[in-house]
Amino acid sequence: MNLNKSTAKVYIVCPANKATGGPLLLHQLADKFIGNGINAMMYYFETENSDPNNPVHEFYKSFNIPFVTKIDDEESNLLVIPETETKYIFKYKKIQKVIWWLSVDNFLITNAKKRRFSFKRLIGLKPKEKNYNFSATPEHYHWSQSAYAIDFLKNKNITSVEYLSDYLDSVFLNEVSNLSFEKLNKENIIAYNPKKGFETTQKLMTLTPNFTWVPIENMTPAEVKALLYKSKLYVDFGNHPGKDRIPREAAVCGCIIITNKEGSAHFFEDVAIDEAYKFEYVLEKTSDFINLVESIFNNYAAHVENFKSYRTRISNEEKRFDTDLKNIIHAYFNNKNGND
Repeated sequence: MNLNKSTAKVYIVCPANKATGGPLLLHQLADKFIGNGINAMMYYFETENSDPNNPVHEFYKSFNIPFVTKIDDEESNLLVIPETETKYIFKYKKIQKVIWWLSVDNFLITNAKKRRFSFKRLIGLKPKEKNYNFSATPEHYHWSQSAYAIDFLKNKNITSVEYLSDYLDSVFLNEVSNLSFEKLNKENIIAYNPKKGFETTQKLMTLTPNFTWVPIENMTPAEVKALLYKSKLYVDFGNHPGKDRIPREAAVCGCIIITNKEGSAHFFEDVAIDEAYKFEYVLEKTSDFINLVESIFNNYAAHVENFKSYRTRISNEEKRFDTDLKNIIHAYFNNKNGND
């Protein structure tokens, strides 16, 4: 790929009016591109209940990223496509393309839905959208947000992958380096995400009626931060489709983290916590889980020290992102004035 840094347009495909980890990262990318002198902009696609006249979610208006409703399909431009929207690989013919693997599981779920029974297929017509199958597709490039995705792509015989992960919103990182977690008046609270692994969590909740479990739902980022500052523990027995944000948000707020080993949690590079806090099959070791929780409640200061390196790692993620993006810009763009 050889794009002109001065004239290339970078379009970033993003769902309209949606506030989750993926859209946040897509806006962060656009912001960082612009900060490096690249003409980046959002291209929002419609979602359920989205507003085509006002597609920017309230959470992301502060980025002040320009957006367009049409993509200039020229070889001199770049289209950044999240892995759930691989249809854009086929939709545009000339523009250079990169798939950014923000998750693995979400791609698999999306592709599975596209492969379900179709009347058009039954009568021999081609479906409206093509399935991405890693072969016989237009030329494109790959970036990965996680070690989990890199491993997934390697198993698909894709070895040329640029690592471009993510970093937490500043609301979680401000003042973290100066915190003394022992002085936060931490309570014996277990925070959890009810959208991830709730069936497992619910069974554990039934077994521990004396524990206080608080779901992270219907909260602003500031409210999530307040809950995590108050809690001693965050558990996540979901599928970990990419390098998840909430475990990192919880860690920098002084929570002890307990996970399973699904998805990205299997990889230390993505969830860099000691194996003692990861359960292969937690429902087969409920006594061990309960004993660990009680140890955390009773000896919080000792446990939180075990997460010091993880918190440092998380605090340095934006610097790593900046470096990795500069390397991508250097590899993908040129400047006729000789300045990268």
